[in-house]
Amino acid sequence: MILRRVIEHVKTQNWVAVFLDFVIVVVGILIAFQINAWSARQAEKQSLHVALERLRDEIQLNIGVIDENSKLHDDIAAAGHELLDAIRDPELDEIPMVLIGTVFAEGFTSDYSTGALTYVLNQQPFHNTENGDLRRIITTLPAQYLDALEDERVTIQLLDRQWVPYISQYLPVETFWNLVNEKRDRAGSFQSEDGATIQDVVSLDEFKQLASTLRFQNEIVNRIGYQDLIVIEQRELRKVLGQALALIEEELE
Repeated sequence: MILRRVIEHVKTQNWVAVFLDFVIVVVGILIAFQINAWSARQAEKQSLHVALERLRDEIQLNIGVIDENSKLHDDIAAAGHELLDAIRDPELDEIPMVLIGTVFAEGFTSDYSTGALTYVLNQQPFHNTENGDLRRIITTLPAQYLDALEDERVTIQLLDRQWVPYISQYLPVETFWNLVNEKRDRAGSFQSEDGATIQDVVSLDEFKQLASTLRFQNEIVNRIGYQDLIVIEQRELRKVLGQALALIEEELE
């Protein structure tokens, strides 16, 4: 319709009308571009908000994991301190099997969910956001998770390569672990003879001699130190996750 009007105005040499028609066409095109750009920005904003909502839920889940696992790591460190006190007690009258099992053989790594974080980081609208604080802190989260996991992984390696092999030289693993599990009201992990006791394979005096060695006590101290490092890293991660959570909530308002 506009084109037909332009042709008619050209035929009548009505140049003012031609100019006005041209202006109308240009303005219409500009408005269309603006509408498309606005619609695209709104779509990107909505997509980012959905991604941030998922990330918020994921962070809340991981904070819960930290709160639960930090206590477990603290419990292992506490068992180490309790074991040191026990072996230094001249009136020690039994082998502290559960404490030994906790210190020399227990360990785990935390299972953090990071799928939503990866999704957000792969979104271009996130990198274009004007909220620089939000962008910076979320970008650091992958490294923060790795830092928190590093000491846990090192501890697992030490358990496999050092602590379990060391204690197994002196306390036969089958009998020892069946008795530890019995103390904890769990099913035994190994088969052993009925009625076997730790005294059947190592006497209290033999254990006291082992416990008096510098190596035995140093291994306990080392385990306590690693547990303390793990808890420090987890607390730092929790702090950063809390900051990220607050910024996400602010962005979603």
